[in-house]
Amino acid sequence: MELSPTHKIGLVLSGGGARGFAHLGVIQALHENGIYPDIISGTSAGAIIGAMIASGHTPEECLHFFLGKKILHFARLTMSKKGIMILNGMEEKLREFLQVKTFEDLKIPLVITASDFMNATPVHFEHGELLPCVIASSSIPVVFTPRMIDHVEYVDGGVFMNLPVRPIRKRCEKIIAVEINSIDTSEKITNMIGMAIRSFHLGLDRNTDIDRNMCDIFIAPQNMTKYSIFDLEHVQEIYNEGYQTAQRILHSSVLKNSIPVSA
Repeated sequence: MELSPTHKIGLVLSGGGARGFAHLGVIQALHENGIYPDIISGTSAGAIIGAMIASGHTPEECLHFFLGKKILHFARLTMSKKGIMILNGMEEKLREFLQVKTFEDLKIPLVITASDFMNATPVHFEHGELLPCVIASSSIPVVFTPRMIDHVEYVDGGVFMNLPVRPIRKRCEKIIAVEINSIDTSEKITNMIGMAIRSFHLGLDRNTDIDRNMCDIFIAPQNMTKYSIFDLEHVQEIYNEGYQTAQRILHSSVLKNSIPVSA
């Protein structure tokens, strides 16, 4: 017997590095249109933004968290054989910002997808300590070291599921999915990190087809190929791309009555 949905609106946020600032613009547009998610599902950058919003922060507060920052505020080089950098700074700064410890402390239910690298499977976290799962979901292989949780090494959730609609599809009446990953085929690859990122992005693009077809509203902010996944110089511009794309889609006559709004 199939269970009835327990949530009206589910919001799904894809991975994509610094392009995740577009998620904040999309969420701001949703709020301005009276649309507030009852549950959030996120991978990588989507897990970070999802945790911020689920903890009760506004998109504007989240935006200010990133303004003026550089990559070394969030990660440092490491001698590990399993990654070039470690996301220790991200974990420390998120701990201060979120002011929550567990999934159960969040104001909005959150599901975070990470990848069990050794067993080659996606894993969906929604209970227990929050930050290890956020960092695990954001640990791009080779670029960042894996995150250990309960003696299992996890890497970026996008390896197997970059647009995690499936974990919450049956729980929701409507799903709004936001995808920020795009590939610039004209970009020249000049180093090992660039090669790792391009390979990663090619995999992301292939593993989202199923989930794209399972959502009710699909939002893909434009011009994302202009920004690298480590671009912290154009935070506001990336945010604006998400906001403008979402407003355009939400104002279309076809979608005006397709999603419930809050009074």
